[in-house]
Amino acid sequence: MKQITQFLLALFLFITISENAFAQGPPPWAPAHGYRAKTRYVYFPDQNFYYDLQARNYIYLNGSNWQVRATLPSIFVGINLGRSAQVELDFVGTRPYRYNTTHIVKYKKPKKVKHKKVKVIEVHDHHGHGHHGRGHGKH
Repeated sequence: MKQITQFLLALFLFITISENAFAQGPPPWAPAHGYRAKTRYVYFPDQNFYYDLQARNYIYLNGSNWQVRATLPSIFVGINLGRSAQVELDFVGTRPYRYNTTHIVKYKKPKKVKHKKVKVIEVHDHHGHGHHGRGHGKH
């Protein structure tokens, strides 16, 4: 009788508890509004790795080989992925890294060019002609 009661209780719990109750949910860096339904892979161009939303795996380059892990690789632990650039890839397949060289170029962050400021002083001579230079030269 005890076994039947345990079986019925287990069956009841199995039927009533949703599968989603056991899901981990999205990673903490995922945006609150979520991703488009058709998106499977998110590419992080600054760190050059992928996240598989469906399988909940990180795909990253380790040396010359692509690795798949269920947890964030230790080399990315100190990075705030919520603030990092994220690209929703429109990719169908199981190996987005096959196009990694294209992704690197396509989603590369433009470099900020620092312009050196030069101070220009305009000096007029007695004849009304302008002279551009760095200071007051002899006329």
